[in-house]
Amino acid sequence: MPVADLPAPQAGGLHVLAAWGSSFAQWWLAGLRDAVPARWREWAAGEARPIMTLSRDGDSVTCRLSSAAGPTEIRIPLSHFSVATLEQWLTEQGVSREAVTVAPVISRELFFLRELSVPRAAFGALPRILEQDILRRTPFQLADIWHAATAVGEEADGVVPMCHWIIRRDRAEAALSELGLASRDVDCLAVTDAGGEAVPVITFRTVSGEDPAWAQRAVRLLAVAALGAVLLGLVVFEWRQASVAAALETALIEARQSAQSGRDGMDPAARLFAMKADTGVLTVWDELSRILPDHTFLTETRIADGTVTLSGFSADAAGLVRIIDQSPLFSGATLTSAITTDANERKDRFSILFKLRGARTARPAARSRTVP
Repeated sequence: MPVADLPAPQAGGLHVLAAWGSSFAQWWLAGLRDAVPARWREWAAGEARPIMTLSRDGDSVTCRLSSAAGPTEIRIPLSHFSVATLEQWLTEQGVSREAVTVAPVISRELFFLRELSVPRAAFGALPRILEQDILRRTPFQLADIWHAATAVGEEADGVVPMCHWIIRRDRAEAALSELGLASRDVDCLAVTDAGGEAVPVITFRTVSGEDPAWAQRAVRLLAVAALGAVLLGLVVFEWRQASVAAALETALIEARQSAQSGRDGMDPAARLFAMKADTGVLTVWDELSRILPDHTFLTETRIADGTVTLSGFSADAAGLVRIIDQSPLFSGATLTSAITTDANERKDRFSILFKLRGARTARPAARSRTVP
């Protein structure tokens, strides 16, 4: 359990985002550990973060490095021991200081121990529980001590027996100074158990024991897999879109070829009539766009057998008849229905019919077009 000796996080969106990301990563790793088979967990535990314990033995300091490769031990005279010497020895062992948990072993007599039972459901609020317990049940002030809780027994009915370790800072710093160290040089404080093994009890940096190498690789692998899935999805999407575009282009080419084949099969008179009809439609549209006022828009245009029917909305629907009759291309403009006011458009709804000047009343092939 981390100790309240770390600087408080600064306010700001980045720190909030970092805290949220750390919490999410811990939650995800907890679920991952529960889902991973026991055999895999045993394999992964073999590559946990190396721990180096430091203990004073007379006029020398014993450094013991425990890693997946096995324990390694060296004794360094106290007069020659320093942080630089420690880092040099770690480099010789093929590891860096940042990748190792440094745990100096100090006497158990320097600690004040309290036994307590904590429900597992309350683990999320354990730091606040411990702080309140210290303020109400001990003579210590939080600024003067380091403290943490460790489990000391098996869980029973959802309750975990724990031991609350409390040590005054001045005593801990004095013990560290005997080894030539300061609190900034170590990751946690350790004591020896009944079997003589060093056991970390107060942790200064939570990353030292909760993010083993396998967990870091799992997070990186998940990130790479997610990125790869996104890239693969984009590639599949682009390939699918390209396939659809190619199919549409092929269908369009076939339609054009079919239309060209049908047109080539027409007799000369029918082809000439079709060309005249297409030209007449374009001319009518061009003339309408020229003469109709800006406050008028069409919802339907129908051209058939030399007759044009317009429907739409206008601010002056009655004046459109006169405007259309003044065109050199149109004649006989009349309203085919009463002018009504549309509440939504706030304009007059109209329907006008007129003739094309010089057009025949009937043609061999009637052509009708509707423009929405």
